[in-house]
Amino acid sequence: MITEVSSAVAVAVVVLLATAAALRFPPGRRPLRDPARQPLTPVETALLRGGVRGAVQTASVELYLAGSVEPAWRQALRRDPAKPPTGCSDVARALYRVLQGRLHPRRLERNERVREATAASARHLAVDGLLLTRGRRLAAGAVLLPVFAAAPVVASAGAGTPLGPLLLLGLLADAVALLLWPWTRRTGRGAALLAQLRREQQGTRRPTEAEPARLLLHVALFGAPALREGLPRFTAESGMLSRPPREPMDRGGGGGSQEALTCGG
Repeated sequence: MITEVSSAVAVAVVVLLATAAALRFPPGRRPLRDPARQPLTPVETALLRGGVRGAVQTASVELYLAGSVEPAWRQALRRDPAKPPTGCSDVARALYRVLQGRLHPRRLERNERVREATAASARHLAVDGLLLTRGRRLAAGAVLLPVFAAAPVVASAGAGTPLGPLLLLGLLADAVALLLWPWTRRTGRGAALLAQLRREQQGTRRPTEAEPARLLLHVALFGAPALREGLPRFTAESGMLSRPPREPMDRGGGGGSQEALTCGG
């Protein structure tokens, strides 16, 4: 009995792990990007690193460096209507449109237009095989959940029988399942590309506001440490790394701005 149960469970675990691996590591429809020839934009890089929050932070810095937004009272952002951004990312353009009043950066993440813009960028990264779609993440998680029950099932089936090797195999399967678990949306090739970009930047001199392009990329790659080091005043006054205050604040509208923006993609 124990042999039959163990064999059935082992086969099921192998099938589940293989399925999860196929879901977790999609090959992508395009060759792996060469950063020198097809560089990610700063917002795409931030989305790969930190999801929607990373993309919104980087797009906010993009607007600030362009002079299109500035910190407002009580840790919020406020746009400058006289300086619509030019040559900016789609996410930055969406941020500028919804900033009708003062708004904390965390609340920008929840805005429908902003989420649509970040979702469009995420789809491009998914086509490249750098990010998992939400459906793949859910499917991989659903496939891996039964794997964690494999060892207890085998143990209960063979109560009173020495199960050292079987339990060891069960624990090994659990370890593989943990490695395959989609903790982040990054795929293997996405993580490798991000690591490569970070290595290239770590040996360089820290950028300042006098080098906006390099500073923006640094923020995209490293997030909070780069914000605190490169833009300390903006980070503190805008509430970029803080939680929204509990008191009601002016909310950015969902409607479109009347200004004609010339932002690039």
